[in-house]
Amino acid sequence: MMELATSILSTTTEKHPRKPRFRRVEAVSFQLQKRDLEIIRLVHKHRFLSSEHIIALMQGSRKGILRRLHLLFHGRYLDRPLDQIKPFVSGSRPLVYALGPRGAGLLFEEFGIFCGKVDWTWKNREVKRIYLEHTLMVAHFMVCLELACRRHGGVRVIETEEIVKGRPMLRVKTNFKFNGQVHHLSYSLEPDKLFGLHFLNEPEGSNRAFFLLEADRSTMPVKRANPYKSSFEKKIRGYWECWQKGAFEEAYGFQNARVLTLVKSNDRIETMFSVCRELGEKGKGSRMFLFALGSNFILADVDKVLAPVWRGAGDDRLMSLVE
Repeated sequence: MMELATSILSTTTEKHPRKPRFRRVEAVSFQLQKRDLEIIRLVHKHRFLSSEHIIALMQGSRKGILRRLHLLFHGRYLDRPLDQIKPFVSGSRPLVYALGPRGAGLLFEEFGIFCGKVDWTWKNREVKRIYLEHTLMVAHFMVCLELACRRHGGVRVIETEEIVKGRPMLRVKTNFKFNGQVHHLSYSLEPDKLFGLHFLNEPEGSNRAFFLLEADRSTMPVKRANPYKSSFEKKIRGYWECWQKGAFEEAYGFQNARVLTLVKSNDRIETMFSVCRELGEKGKGSRMFLFALGSNFILADVDKVLAPVWRGAGDDRLMSLVE
């Protein structure tokens, strides 16, 4: 385990003026704690987390964790992506954190977690707002799910790394019928998040369910006039084709999964339903796809993640992830 005194830098922070939010000071002085390493692991796992996410996941006082985040940023263990400045112009929001260069080195030193041969400071500076918000949408849902499972007690999140090594890629080869013509398409699919739920009190063999999560921020067209360009329809048809041809089992080791989509508006969901109802005989493919408003899920009411709030195109019945 790490020596707790390894992060002593040159000068103290006591009685210093308030430090800038997005520019590091020349030097800070603090002693690295065990919970700091856990914070760094959490941020790396989700790519981006807000201070509110980290406070919700960690044990300890709000003030204490904010203090550690402050030190980890100025100590170069964590970073604060610059593009988050734009949303904060009209008001204060929780700061968003990413992995910093010293944090990447520490994860490799302590756990053998290789974070890539990249300059993390440069990589975080290159992040654009659309990517930042999309990744945070996924991270927010997964944090709410983790907290809901902790409260439930009988459900555990199965992480991507337990299912597949490396990126969860799928290869799609399909005949895409479009405007009366058949197009032979070959493309890759990668869900925004692959995860499972392990039902601890159920018998082995029937105690796991798997999900592919998509976060839709209304930036991708639901349909396009050109089938070779990206669209929600192309993505959904790809998942349907992969299930039919056994690609889930080949890539991930399980046969069946639900595709969950977080959406920003009910109108958008209705448009997506029209695509799902075209899948399979008599629209049976629609049962594989579930939708929910991303705004449903908040840290103050995480139990809602496991509640019947998911809509399918097949009928009006709301579904739960634990059914």
